[in-house]
Amino acid sequence: MLNFCFTTKSMKKTLPENEERLRDLAKAIHDKVFRWFFEFKTGVFLCGAGKNEKGSVRAQIDKHLRDWRFFFYRYDIVYPEDLFDELLYGENHQDLLTLEGILADSVDAIVLIVESFGAVAELGAFASSNQLRKKLICVVDGKHKTSKSFINYGPVRLLKDKKQGEIIYGDFRNVSRMIEPIRKAITKVSKNSKKSTSVTNVLQAHHYILPCVFLLEPADRALLSKLVMYASDISEEKAKAITTAALSMLRKKRELTLTVDGYRLTYDGQRKFSALGRRSRNRMTFDATALDDLRISILNWQYRNKRLSINTK
Repeated sequence: MLNFCFTTKSMKKTLPENEERLRDLAKAIHDKVFRWFFEFKTGVFLCGAGKNEKGSVRAQIDKHLRDWRFFFYRYDIVYPEDLFDELLYGENHQDLLTLEGILADSVDAIVLIVESFGAVAELGAFASSNQLRKKLICVVDGKHKTSKSFINYGPVRLLKDKKQGEIIYGDFRNVSRMIEPIRKAITKVSKNSKKSTSVTNVLQAHHYILPCVFLLEPADRALLSKLVMYASDISEEKAKAITTAALSMLRKKRELTLTVDGYRLTYDGQRKFSALGRRSRNRMTFDATALDDLRISILNWQYRNKRLSINTK
């Protein structure tokens, strides 16, 4: 791991005069590193009771899915709180419509276990969305199948009327018997998924942020957000949301740490980036020579004020 420092302070000083250079750098990191490591697994958004709630059906389903021998090759499971808590309630909180659009661009299936008041609220929101409804798998306790309830007369009926999404009635006391129907439903709803393969995919954006921090550490949130914006040609607001989610995921994985100067890779983060360089699911690695060229170009930009010379083709 080469030691390289690109101070946030000096970066802020040069940004107003170097937006075009920053755009070139963002595109180069995307083309030379990120695009080789897009995960073509099925992205599953798993919703239900809270992580710490005793007897959580969501936790049991998660464990059963992960115990499946082909899990590593098939699924990428994400909890909503791992991505969106900071986006909803943090300092740079986003509106729900922005989050809905980001989620629709990123996931193949939403598995929602109706086992808590929060899950009922999520069900109503997802079922009402034209973008998300067709990706929704609603898992309901079979004992409530004929109940005269808001769930059955509201979102569940809407799914049936629209003939979108999937509804699974199961025995919450015997979760193992629900796993196969859930796997089949994931395959069905994700068959026609057209999720984005760019940095705009919030489940993949951390693969872009990691090399950015590697090259520029310490790097602050504003700089990383700019790189995401230029790499994907999206609005500043959407770039901020995607960057916040990716940083949240990387910190939960303990691959990044926030210092007074900005974000830096942890030991685990360095190992992860090194592993990406050696191999990928498609047996491709990024171009190590191109990465060295990026370092040199950034150093010249930093210390000699030379123009970034990057071949992004």
